Amino acid sequence: MANSLGSATGNPRNKVSLKPGHSLMDWIRLGNSGVDLTGTGGVLLEVTKEQLAKHKSIDDAWICLRGKVYNITKYLDYHPGGVEALMEGAGTDATTLFNQVHSWVNFESILNKCVVGRMVAAVDSDIFASPPKPGPVKHESAIKLDWSQQSKSVTFYLYLKEPLAQLSITNIPDDDELWVLANGIWIGWSLLLPLKWPPSINLPTNDMQKVEIKLDKVIEDGGPKMWQEVPKQLPLPAEEKKIDSFLPCNVVSIFQINHNVYTITLEFLDKIYRYVPVGHHVALQASLKGQIITRNYTPITNLLHQPSFPTGITFMVKSYSNGIFSSWLTTRKVGDILKISEPCGTFSVSYINETVTHLILIAAGTGFTPMVRIINWALQPHKRINVKLLFFNKSEKDIIWKRELSHLMGKNSRFVVEYVLSEANSCWKGKRGYITPQLLETVLPVYMKCIPFPYFVCVCGPSSFTQLAERYLQDMDYPTSNYYCFRG
Repeated sequence: MANSLGSATGNPRNKVSLKPGHSLMDWIRLGNSGVDLTGTGGVLLEVTKEQLAKHKSIDDAWICLRGKVYNITKYLDYHPGGVEALMEGAGTDATTLFNQVHSWVNFESILNKCVVGRMVAAVDSDIFASPPKPGPVKHESAIKLDWSQQSKSVTFYLYLKEPLAQLSITNIPDDDELWVLANGIWIGWSLLLPLKWPPSINLPTNDMQKVEIKLDKVIEDGGPKMWQEVPKQLPLPAEEKKIDSFLPCNVVSIFQINHNVYTITLEFLDKIYRYVPVGHHVALQASLKGQIITRNYTPITNLLHQPSFPTGITFMVKSYSNGIFSSWLTTRKVGDILKISEPCGTFSVSYINETVTHLILIAAGTGFTPMVRIINWALQPHKRINVKLLFFNKSEKDIIWKRELSHLMGKNSRFVVEYVLSEANSCWKGKRGYITPQLLETVLPVYMKCIPFPYFVCVCGPSSFTQLAERYLQDMDYPTSNYYCFRG
């Protein structure tokens, strides 16, 4: 298993001869074809160790890696190390083996369309094994730890080898402990004195995957006190710590931004912070008329300022007159309670690799919401990506954040927005109509079969809009490696 897993790194000594039509590019095409690779209809499950063990045949193979369960049945024939090698981990938690051989491989992007769900029983305890000791500690998951303090605050640092895909922070149930779940690994510290909640969090903004978690000290009589000892790293409890899938939140603000779109900010009731990766969404849940109803929404950040990551999460919600959940949600008051799920999604900013210099975002209506954080990510000062947003709406009054987008254009020369209205009035001087191949060709070149190709496209909108856009991109010979369509 160890040698076979190494094949995914590109080591030719471990590769086998794949069947025609089974390259990595063919696998990506299959993943974007709409074929259900999960075997569950896309429904995320909570999988026990016993359930996982039942899926270990070539016709039905599941594997657990870092807390997530993947259906690898369809992937077996695409695995560079061969079917037999990958089957050694089928029906088991193969996290430790994977970490020993090639923890640097981004398996999450390769298997992102195969996610069955998450393990609810403890995963391999080996990956958590790390004796508590002061100063930087290297985990088997390639996470290094450090800390520093000032008279009024303490900061904990995580240095990740892989891009940040998961981050939860909690100060419960014990105020004298701080627990962090990063990329599937639990890390705990004992706190010498109480710290204030919520933390101030700085997430990675460049190639160094550094996370900073800063908490203010509780100032007692006698003024600020410097800790005289190093906060000890805690061993993982015998029973793995868990954070429920759905957590209670309360509404802390709600604002109407046009005639039917609102921004709503929620905050966890408990001492919990949960990071949502760029392009991922969460489910909001409420009990309405005796029924539990959930709807998916993508968090947004401020377009005009460097994004901060407080404990609150902001959503942009369009109220539909016949929408049971949206009409209820947009009429909430400050203090109202609902529940929010764990993050979910398959998009990764790693798809937009270092060869991309032109990012084209094609959005219709509230399909704009996942684009907000992508824009913020692409316009970071150290990047050199030019971003163009092609924004489709019915009328001018439907355009979301038109003023903010105009300000962003004036503030950043790498950003351009162009509006297309299908029901524009006579005063409108911009583009009119619907998405067409001719319109796309005004902002996108036909794909040139050369490597690297500097364009990447993201699409989000109603299902029919997204399907049309993808068809036109395929007609322009764009491979799935150069575009991503948000669905559902």
